[in-house]
Amino acid sequence: MSEVNTGSLSPPKKYALITGASQGLGRSIAMELAGRGHGVVLVARSTDKLKEVVSLCKELNGGRAIALEMDLTRPDAINDLMTELERLQLSIEVLVNNAGEAVWGFFGDMPLSDHLRMMRLNMFVPVELTHRMLPLLLRNEKAYILNIGSMTGYNAMATFSTYSGSKSFILRWSRSLRMELKEKGISVTCVCPGSVLTGFTERAGMQVMDDLAKRFGSPPGPIARSSVKALFSGKAEHVPGFLDGITATLMGLLPTGLVEKISSGIYLKKLPHR
Repeated sequence: MSEVNTGSLSPPKKYALITGASQGLGRSIAMELAGRGHGVVLVARSTDKLKEVVSLCKELNGGRAIALEMDLTRPDAINDLMTELERLQLSIEVLVNNAGEAVWGFFGDMPLSDHLRMMRLNMFVPVELTHRMLPLLLRNEKAYILNIGSMTGYNAMATFSTYSGSKSFILRWSRSLRMELKEKGISVTCVCPGSVLTGFTERAGMQVMDDLAKRFGSPPGPIARSSVKALFSGKAEHVPGFLDGITATLMGLLPTGLVEKISSGIYLKKLPHR
């Protein structure tokens, strides 16, 4: 593992840990941080894609990129991750809780195991990992936590009941955690993007939504840049993208029942008949 040669001007920047870093928004955030000079520890379960991102990040930051192949839905995954971090003895100042997945469809039609797996990845893993990482982050004079939420977390949505609930949790948890950790030098930011063109619809079994996603979605690169900028600017909450920002503002002004009806209707119309 090689370090960036900065001469006598300043020490190299420390490391950022990013979960779900092999593709989509996680990949773009990893590259954005590497481009800013941070070393990166990339966690994902896709070996080939992870190796590719590591290679790209090394080109951006002088070789300071490490891959940890790991399925975070395993019960002992966080223990294994922390053991590896202890072995590596890295100074980590940024934690990005990005890994997540969605379950789309009527709640009772989907296997309970799918809901529970998603809840673990979207909620339990960020909570457990953040709790375990706090002692490492507190070693820094200043540290940062970036939690990836979703605009679906702003209101209830039929066909996305468990997913929107999990993202609502991430938003409220992030804002609460921010108040607790501010005086300790840790800044917490929750980013709530709209549709990001990351292959999300395919992984969630939502191919019927591809046309809408392509029409209104944003590529992950600009979303990652906006998210990292919001993180280091110390924002509590951020909706990246001009149109998504306007949409979020309007959602906050309209009656809750109307917003739920409109947003749910879009997905109910596309859901295949039972």
